[in-house]
Amino acid sequence: MNKSIENIWKEGFTNKDMVIPKINDFYNKKSISLVEKVINTFKKEVTFLIPLGVCFFLYNIWLDNDNAAFWGAMSALPCLFWYYLGKRQIKSIEDIDYKVSSFQYLVSINEKLERIQRFNKRLILSSVPISLLPILIYTYYNQRGKSIGEIFGVEGLDLPTETIFLILPIVTLFALLFAEIYFKTRLGKNSNKIGSLINEMEELSK
Repeated sequence: MNKSIENIWKEGFTNKDMVIPKINDFYNKKSISLVEKVINTFKKEVTFLIPLGVCFFLYNIWLDNDNAAFWGAMSALPCLFWYYLGKRQIKSIEDIDYKVSSFQYLVSINEKLERIQRFNKRLILSSVPISLLPILIYTYYNQRGKSIGEIFGVEGLDLPTETIFLILPIVTLFALLFAEIYFKTRLGKNSNKIGSLINEMEELSK
């Protein structure tokens, strides 16, 4: 790993029988190292969902509305679902066989990451409004007549109760924007690195 591919290539000209195994070994190690970094990053982000769910639960307790514990659990439930889903997605990446060839391994990893990205975007689009709407309906009927400021404990926010439903498109939009930025900066960055390595290996094979 310390030697560059150019040095390995130059040294290989003195012994052509050694150049191919050296290059293969170089790319095998580089491929596994890159994928391990992707998986470790993914694991950290999935683990973060647990304290996030706890924060949602505690926030509902702090609001001290009727059945606060129940609605706190309901608001934390999506985080637990995403945690479970994230663990399964990580396992699906780890289960990809790397023993066939480093090139095919990277291609399979890249395809898997792209499928995960598309699936998660669709899931965000549907799960955010589905999980948020029942909470808003319940809050509306149990807090009718109060201002938004009174419901959420924010002074000076004297909007009528009905405006609580504006939260739904706003939160959904922010969730989609966050997902788009995340996928471009995090998963997109990893996919670009894997794609660059795939292109490099394709060029060498010509």
